[in-house]
Amino acid sequence: MTDQQKIILQEMEESDVEVRREAAEKAGKLKDRKMIAPLTRLLGDSVWRVRKTAIDALLQMDAVQDVISNLILALRSQDNAGMRNSAVEALIRIGTPAVPSLCQAVKDRDPDVQKFAIDILGEIKDPRCIDVLIEALQDPDENVKASAAENLGNIGDPRALQSLLQILGKDDFWLKFPAIEAVGKIGDPQAIPALQELLEEKRLKKPVLTALGRLGNTDLFPALVPSIADKKRTIRNAAVIGISDILHRFADDPAGAEQFRKAASPETVEGLIEVIQEDSPSLRMAAIELLGILGDPKGVPYLIDFLGDIALHDRIIDALIRIGSPAEPELMKALDHPDELIRKAAAYVLGHIGNQETLDKLMALLQDSNGHVRQSAAMALGLIRDPGSSSELIPLLNDPYPDVQQAAVFALQQIRDRDQIPALLHLLSDESAAYRKNAASVLGALQVEEAVEPLLFTLKDEVPEVRKAAVTALGRIQGERAIEGLSLVLSDENTDVRLAAASALGDFSTEASIRILQSILQDEDIWVQCAAVKGLGKIGGAVCLDLLLPLLDHAPPPVQIAVIEVLAERKGSRVFSALLRKLEHPDMEIRRTAILALGKTGNPAAFDSLLYLLDSPDWSERNTTVEALGLLGDMRGLQYLREISASDPDELIRKTADRAIQSLMRK
Repeated sequence: MTDQQKIILQEMEESDVEVRREAAEKAGKLKDRKMIAPLTRLLGDSVWRVRKTAIDALLQMDAVQDVISNLILALRSQDNAGMRNSAVEALIRIGTPAVPSLCQAVKDRDPDVQKFAIDILGEIKDPRCIDVLIEALQDPDENVKASAAENLGNIGDPRALQSLLQILGKDDFWLKFPAIEAVGKIGDPQAIPALQELLEEKRLKKPVLTALGRLGNTDLFPALVPSIADKKRTIRNAAVIGISDILHRFADDPAGAEQFRKAASPETVEGLIEVIQEDSPSLRMAAIELLGILGDPKGVPYLIDFLGDIALHDRIIDALIRIGSPAEPELMKALDHPDELIRKAAAYVLGHIGNQETLDKLMALLQDSNGHVRQSAAMALGLIRDPGSSSELIPLLNDPYPDVQQAAVFALQQIRDRDQIPALLHLLSDESAAYRKNAASVLGALQVEEAVEPLLFTLKDEVPEVRKAAVTALGRIQGERAIEGLSLVLSDENTDVRLAAASALGDFSTEASIRILQSILQDEDIWVQCAAVKGLGKIGGAVCLDLLLPLLDHAPPPVQIAVIEVLAERKGSRVFSALLRKLEHPDMEIRRTAILALGKTGNPAAFDSLLYLLDSPDWSERNTTVEALGLLGDMRGLQYLREISASDPDELIRKTADRAIQSLMRK
């Protein structure tokens, strides 16, 4: 042993915590197997920082099997929980190399060591241990058997299913609990009949309901739904979660909700009302959703009471909208509630229900002292689309709050009451900039041709936001006079106004608009150039393509990116070859945009080029390439994506691969 090692061993015995911690750190850097046993002893240190450093040091050792052997020995430490827990953490972090030794430890004479080994294997989830854990189901020690069942579920390997199902048919009552849970986690529908047989056993009902929720389908609702009315809250709650899980898993099945309603009774509603008063947010959300599906008005007052809870607010709104007309009487009362959040939500829901008999109450809310309530009332009136409310909405175009103004604009655009056109035209010259801007937006959405001349005058307004609204309105109305006005605005001092004009010109699809957009490809502002590119992209055609392709050779990077994004929506060999060339560009953002564009083209000829980029040393380029393979729709990419999903060292890239696989499978 070297002098340095002797010093480290002495420091490990010091009373000073920091000296011991640093000694562990030094021992790890040596990577000498002689340090493994002393470091293992430090796992029992009274201070967690020392234990943590000792774990990290052991994981640096090259002699991995020696480390594993020492850690398994540490599991025998009956009088030092810190040492055992640290050994467990270290073995989990070592992972698959520790599996053979842990499998041997499952057969140890000490039940505590057996259980620790089984629990660690359950965390590592290596399928090599399945047979050993199945054998452990026959162990004489109750805790070992229960741990084996539990961790077979954690691993989720279907090979364990039959052994677990055999337990369900035996008299070992306490072993049935972890076995039921494990069967649910494995998720094989073969287990459904065996689980259903246990539904009548009151003490097992909760885990059975949970398991059936994990692996069952909507055909089980007649068997599961009655448990929502159970007097025992744990059973009631398990039924709600289980049924909710099934509905989410089969969300694409339109018959699922109907099957739930058929299986329900008045007692089901009472049970759900009890559940929404539980403390668990996930439980309450599930119950709220089920109340919405049932559509029984009995639950509405309870739902409204909880609207003030921000965490549940959106879920309750969805449920009330689903209940629909039967909820109206209580919602009408809620419009007078002292809580503005409840008034706002009630107005929103009534708008979605769309009953014109609620108009008077909603119009009264346009005078509410709270801006959020006024906004919601305006949106609701827009959804109902009754012209009788439009005159009441116009004053909100000048509300102190921009969100309320936008809600009024939305509502007037939806109602499309042309009787209000004279009033809106008059507002274009009002002293309020808000009135001028919002009136222009509404007139544009209504495509009022007689508004063109007043809007042209508004293009000279002193407020840039008003000029921008007028530009957008002219783009919607169109016509030769509108183009003339937009061409003049291209010299506006405000960049946002010029951007709006470039975007609006793309909607005209005329020779004049192409000519004007071509002229602003040289605008002093790079973002106006980008807007011109997107405008030409909207128009499309060979002429626009001839204008855009040369920009890929000399334009600034943001403009090139805008061109590439436009080309992603185009077909043809010229476009494809231009995008391929951009894969060699030195600018990373340009390359990434080109990669995605090639994916969006759906051209199988892009496959080999994208495959080559999977080896890129740059993380972002690899991630974008994975995404592009999902967009491309070429099933040859599936095997590569699955490999990346299973083994790529970067978690974000693995997640991108998972999404890409889903995208491919939908093609």
